[in-house]
Amino acid sequence: MVCMDRGYIYVNKENYLNNISYLNSLSDKELCLVVKANGYGHGIEWTVNTAMEAGVKWFAVATISEAIAVRKMSENIRILLLTEPSLSEVGKVATNDIDLTVYNDFFIDGLDKSGFSINTHIKVDTGMHRVGCEPEDFEKIYNQIQQSDNVSLVGICTHFPMADIEKEPTDESIKLFKKTISNVDTKDLLIHSDNSGSIYYNFDPTFNLSRIGLAVYGCNITPVNMEEKLKPTMEIKTRISNIQHRKKGEAVSYGKALKLERDTIVGTSPVGYADGYPWNSFPEGKVIVNNQFCKLVGRVTMDQILFDITDVNAEVNDEVVILGFSEDKKLNVSVFDIAEWNKTIEWEILTNITDRLERVEV
Repeated sequence: MVCMDRGYIYVNKENYLNNISYLNSLSDKELCLVVKANGYGHGIEWTVNTAMEAGVKWFAVATISEAIAVRKMSENIRILLLTEPSLSEVGKVATNDIDLTVYNDFFIDGLDKSGFSINTHIKVDTGMHRVGCEPEDFEKIYNQIQQSDNVSLVGICTHFPMADIEKEPTDESIKLFKKTISNVDTKDLLIHSDNSGSIYYNFDPTFNLSRIGLAVYGCNITPVNMEEKLKPTMEIKTRISNIQHRKKGEAVSYGKALKLERDTIVGTSPVGYADGYPWNSFPEGKVIVNNQFCKLVGRVTMDQILFDITDVNAEVNDEVVILGFSEDKKLNVSVFDIAEWNKTIEWEILTNITDRLERVEV
């Protein structure tokens, strides 16, 4: 039996530090850890403070509020905002010493006129087609910054759309990027492009910084064959809060989506989609109880899930593994598993985990 109310999110410090060390060993490039979306669900304060213990000095975020939260943890780190914010937020950027990603001439003009001193990284669009300046516009943007009294250039970057799927398109993006910046002096600049897919194979000496998200949290995503050395940094565990004995032919949960094919002992756990456990986990989803897989037997509800414990010797308050390993380490429910059940990606699973469950370091 376990002592808990609804459950816990366990964040594993040893595994997280292992991942940072391993990723650092792949090249001489400095790591910039992406900690947006509450540190990919792990808790932004925990991810940043623990990474700082390992010597990480660069962190990337998606919003001004995330950047301010990170800045409150230390004055001695660098923070990169990954997109252009509203010009109305420039005062907060300057006050909190946030580096900005830039790619539009009108935005840079607004920065210059603001009177604030701002560090910037020009983003070049080499195929993502989301944000970034066109390669043919790069030198214009570069010269605009060089002529500004308030805007300083500290980096040039791009982002790969297929680095975790195919190496060849990424190689083409690298060639385009290098050609684009070839006419400017980059000696004292940060040049960065890598994400969790390309860090394993992009060893071009042009680059000196890598922006790493999913990999540092233990998910291995790359099109090249690599020995698996990353370790998952999160487990989610709850308890059996209720047990019912239902008859064959009965249906359970919303929509009566599953008719029981046998007399069934149904366990309930107090975790649901409001905690970030996805609604579409049923019907393929399963949890682990007493070292055995137990399939979900009804739709995930906002605060609870139902699963079949007929073949398990279980009772109220027994531990239920939502994400992670069984006690005997023989079974595992991974982030990839949950993503597959829901026809989505690991990023979405982790970043949708809410704050309703307490995070506990192990």
